[in-house]
Amino acid sequence: MKRLSFLITAIAILLVCACGRDEYRIHGRVTSNELEGVKIFLVPVGHEERENVDSVLIKNHEFEFKGNKHWMCTIRLIAHERAKGQNLLVATEPGDIYVTIGPNSTGGGTPQNDSLQVWKDLTIEHNRIFGALYEEGRKEEAGEVHAEYLRRTREIALALGEKSIVGSFLIEQFPLPEQ
Repeated sequence: MKRLSFLITAIAILLVCACGRDEYRIHGRVTSNELEGVKIFLVPVGHEERENVDSVLIKNHEFEFKGNKHWMCTIRLIAHERAKGQNLLVATEPGDIYVTIGPNSTGGGTPQNDSLQVWKDLTIEHNRIFGALYEEGRKEEAGEVHAEYLRRTREIALALGEKSIVGSFLIEQFPLPEQ
């Protein structure tokens, strides 16, 4: 009887550990004091149906999402509060993801979310330089900057792999050239 009890306990522990490996946990903070008690949403990109959207209230500048569906999502505030925090793309991959929602929202903590933040920073820099060159009428240089941005974006996507959440998202947004 003791052996059977031990075996059942061991199997239960293994099942709990195995189930937890696929779980993501998003630990979020907001920078605005005005967001206390405001609803924040986790919205899967391309799967925005109500049953797929998660929401929580912000308490003490913090919020948390967890689950085991792995896809690209945006974290966003309720519509009339969006000026207080920039939407943020996040990949709900297994592990602990840390995000800050504010004027320049950031995320990281897992491999794909770290790469997503690198791509976001690259995009911000691209938009700044490209926009300035284009406004100055330096369209050829702006085109070169854009071509380099596309090359680096595709490089990030391929490094992550076409089957990864972020890799497939970037390839869909910026298709690879035909070879």
